[in-house]
Amino acid sequence: REYLILVPGNYGMDFLEGTRAELLTESVKCSNFLGEALDAALEQGAKGVLLMGHMGKFVKLAAGIMNTHSRNADGRMEILTAHACLCGADKDTLRELMEAVTTEDALEILERVGILTSVMERLMERMEFYVNHRCYGKLETGVITFSSGRGMLGKTSRVDRLLEKLEEQKRRCEGQS
Repeated sequence: REYLILVPGNYGMDFLEGTRAELLTESVKCSNFLGEALDAALEQGAKGVLLMGHMGKFVKLAAGIMNTHSRNADGRMEILTAHACLCGADKDTLRELMEAVTTEDALEILERVGILTSVMERLMERMEFYVNHRCYGKLETGVITFSSGRGMLGKTSRVDRLLEKLEEQKRRCEGQS
């Protein structure tokens, strides 16, 4: 396959099945090893990779963390809080974000204070930057992140193009069998 969907695990697979079930055959589970999976895709000659995962893991991509296991780096609230600060959150909101236990809790806080959309836009820009940086710009990349309670939260600039390429690839592969 020239184009792949990388998902860390079951949440990503469930989201994919619920939104684009026809593309399940184009997906690969990569666990927490997003960086290594991107490296492997590049080494194997892939042209494009779409990463699809839960906010609890993918928020780490916005800080360049490519191994998303909490044992390696669990800066979820720090990353969310930093971006909320840049989007104008007040001191009490920032404190509340740092004390949140889950990203779902943090999303509720961001929505309540009216900056969820702007924080997600910033996060998606940073995710795109770091994923492209990891691939040296040699892969067409996209990122979709979602939450269990809210569905899709954001996507990067090339997601729609990658979805088209994945659908074309699937049609070609089905036509060959």
